[in-house]
Amino acid sequence: MTTIKDIARLANCSLSTVSKALNGRRDVSKVMRERILYIAQQQKFTPNAFGKGLKNKRTESVGVIFCRETRPLSMNPFYSRVLEGIEAELVINNYNLVLHLLSEEYHGELPKLIKEHTVDGIILAGILDHNFVEQVKKTSIPVVFVNPNFLNDDYDQIFIDDEHGALQATQYLINKGHKRIGFISGDLERKSFLLRYQGYRKALAYNKIEYDDEIVRTGGLENGYEQVATLMKQKNRVTAIFATNDLNAIYGYKAVEDTGLRIPQDVSIIGFDDIDLSKIANPPLTTIRVYKEEMGSIAVRVLLQLINKENRKPTTTLLPVKLIERDSVRDYNLSSN
Repeated sequence: MTTIKDIARLANCSLSTVSKALNGRRDVSKVMRERILYIAQQQKFTPNAFGKGLKNKRTESVGVIFCRETRPLSMNPFYSRVLEGIEAELVINNYNLVLHLLSEEYHGELPKLIKEHTVDGIILAGILDHNFVEQVKKTSIPVVFVNPNFLNDDYDQIFIDDEHGALQATQYLINKGHKRIGFISGDLERKSFLLRYQGYRKALAYNKIEYDDEIVRTGGLENGYEQVATLMKQKNRVTAIFATNDLNAIYGYKAVEDTGLRIPQDVSIIGFDDIDLSKIANPPLTTIRVYKEEMGSIAVRVLLQLINKENRKPTTTLLPVKLIERDSVRDYNLSSN
């Protein structure tokens, strides 16, 4: 990897002159500046990674790594908001954001931002390949995990209180008089969905409601329509549905409508996440609010403590959730059924 010393040697000048040229200082002649920039380009040197770091050994940049999925990150209603929280906190602290999307299948190569030390630390967000995470752990770079799919007790990590949120959502339906409560979710291999499933089952058990595998539908990320359509066709139809994310709940709206039924008159639905779409759904979706921007903000604060080498032990932060009542759940106690 090309260093500043290599550029100084090739340009036949001092390290300070290279630093000034790379940082746009005017006290370097135009000829020398152009010579240094040309050499840096030819040697594939990254001046932005060097820049401010010459004196303090830092790049003043933070890397954020997500797994690339079928839907663009900007259209992901959950992680796009987490990223907003990260970006806002970095701006406040005068740090730059370097975003990297990792392919779903890890091929053994670490991203350049880690290999070439172009960032001071990284935030690993969401579902990432286990082998990739293990490779990152072998480096000395500071790391914070946001909503990971497996525990990393030796590192700082930030989770949603998924299980309690699901228990709260299911208990809310039970308090409204519902006993036959369907469950729809993405793959339970995802830790967040598994915890929400466990919360659902705990609420049923606490209220002595028998668990029925026939009204539980899981798999995929955006299968809410098909899952709800299946539930609607059953003879002993559910009166309410808990969806482990709002997007699937809203897809389920269409399935209910296509069956000739209404929400909440015939079927009540509650979601999880409180994405923006839940407010404008028809009817507006009752859901469990997750403080997504705060997750990003906290991740940055914790990472900056690591970068600044503050003496601290790894912590696991569990963010609370909140039930948001809207119009997609009715009181089944008042039903004439």
